Amino acid sequence: MGFREHKKAIQIASAIMIGIFGISMLVTGILFLKNNVFGAAGGNRDVIATVNGTKIYRDDFERESLGMKNQLNDLNQQKMQQLSQAGIPTENLKNVPDNIINEYVLQLMINKEILLSSAKNLGIKISGATVNQEFENYQKQSKLGKQEFAQYLRSVGYNVTSFKKMIRDQKTIEKMREKLFSNDKITDEEIKKAYERNKYSQAFANQEFEDVKDQIKENMTQDKDIMILNSYLAKAKEKAKIVFKNKDFEKMYANMTAVVAQNGEYKYTNESLNEQIINTVSQTQQGYSDKLINDLKATLKVNLDKFVKIANKAKTAGIKADADLVGVDQLRDYSQKYYNYLIDTYKPDDATLQARFNAKKDSYNTPNSIGGYVIGEEYQAGEKDFEVAKKQAEDIMKTTTKDNFAAKAKEFSKDPGSANNGGSLGETADLSQLVPEFANAVKKGKAGDIVGPIRTQFGYHIIYIQSKDANNENVAKVSHILITPTISEASKQEVIKKVQTLKAEIESKKTTFENVEKQDKYKFSVKERFKKMVKSDAIPGIGKNDELMNQIFALQMNGILDRNDATGYYLITKTAEIPFTQATFENSKERVRLELAHEYADKQLEII
Repeated sequence: MGFREHKKAIQIASAIMIGIFGISMLVTGILFLKNNVFGAAGGNRDVIATVNGTKIYRDDFERESLGMKNQLNDLNQQKMQQLSQAGIPTENLKNVPDNIINEYVLQLMINKEILLSSAKNLGIKISGATVNQEFENYQKQSKLGKQEFAQYLRSVGYNVTSFKKMIRDQKTIEKMREKLFSNDKITDEEIKKAYERNKYSQAFANQEFEDVKDQIKENMTQDKDIMILNSYLAKAKEKAKIVFKNKDFEKMYANMTAVVAQNGEYKYTNESLNEQIINTVSQTQQGYSDKLINDLKATLKVNLDKFVKIANKAKTAGIKADADLVGVDQLRDYSQKYYNYLIDTYKPDDATLQARFNAKKDSYNTPNSIGGYVIGEEYQAGEKDFEVAKKQAEDIMKTTTKDNFAAKAKEFSKDPGSANNGGSLGETADLSQLVPEFANAVKKGKAGDIVGPIRTQFGYHIIYIQSKDANNENVAKVSHILITPTISEASKQEVIKKVQTLKAEIESKKTTFENVEKQDKYKFSVKERFKKMVKSDAIPGIGKNDELMNQIFALQMNGILDRNDATGYYLITKTAEIPFTQATFENSKERVRLELAHEYADKQLEII
């Protein structure tokens, strides 16, 4: 297994993800308010719990819970639509039960208050100016006036004061996380070692250390930060004073902290299970089911037992976990370090290395490869092309009715996904997943209307609004006819002129391919650098083309090849070349050792 592959095989997703505390932004626009959430005296609001003296209100909980339920239900509807279009049964795609979502939201709110309490103890403060600036940024992004934005906030359960509090909380937690992670520095030596262990894996194939070191550092830092945050919360929660004012929520908390798998001092609770359920349902094609619950519980048990066995092996080998980590995250740290230890200490004899080399000799050859750049512009329709398409759409719409809409769509629509179905986007369409111009036209129209032509990035749409969901403005049954603009020769010539002007600048040394690829001021739709590209690869930005690939390999060093095809106009250069080198046992020994070491480490973890 490679650097990332190993962790995927044995690592359970973290109980608290890095960005999870922005739950206040999960609301979906449905009002669910009680007890003065719009700014009356806070004393009238129903308190369900206190965390280190800070109150958690019922209306805040209900808003967050409703928002998450709506979000998960919408995701499930999208999955059902996608699967049904592919002919896959959807009757087993159930929504996550309310009690699981409620537990999950409660644990997030408690964890948030624990972090806020810790931030307060550490003297972390956010200025009013920072909060006001961030509030203004939200308003600008919404493109609404002050009154309209305030009205929008009310529609999703906030007023200006409560929304600013949410901003302050988010900023405080960001500062708190920075404080927690301030000593978590991945050293250059650790990054280099990670690369050396995995440089021949598929993840890093044909890439030098400088090409991937930032990616490695980001992966290692994120994994470590998650473990640090989990462990900090676990320790802080043991010391926290959590008092429930409502028996139902007290029972909810007792259930979510109940143990579902245990091995000695280490355990998983329903908090971990809830996290697994939410992740699985939101990130895969699965829906909620009893089988899912049973499978996840079994996985937690199996993984916990394996983690403990690996940790015992690691301790015997003299490996120490990070002192700041506790619980399962401590086990995870042992596991990662033990896997690396197995790779680093695996020393087969020359006879074993020679046997593997002889068996796979050709795979160790260094292939002929080249480096260089592809810079260019894809052909796109110009304004005149859109005007022609608009005129065509207007002519079609003159004779289009509800009765002949499906026939017109089959005859004229250029949307390959819906034309053969009479323009239908399915029994239900999620407007939030469609381009804004299209979605807004449907929202403004009435059921039974044919509206348009509506311009989007794809062309002009004639839209038949067959029905609308009275309870959700983002759900409707619609069909459409898409008229895409044809790219004219004049539009193509504009692209050619732009690219050839760049070529002249490169040839006159006013700029370089490297500058164009790196700098944002050069606006080209294709800006690709390639290293160690072999003849069997696809050409970056262009695709698979054997004839063109031969031409690129035949280029003189730093020569420029013009490429004009159906998709666009491109400049291609070759800046480096590595000749084919026949593998020898001596120059392949470390690669062979690493290959065998990964197999050995995987096997050792498998049999533990």
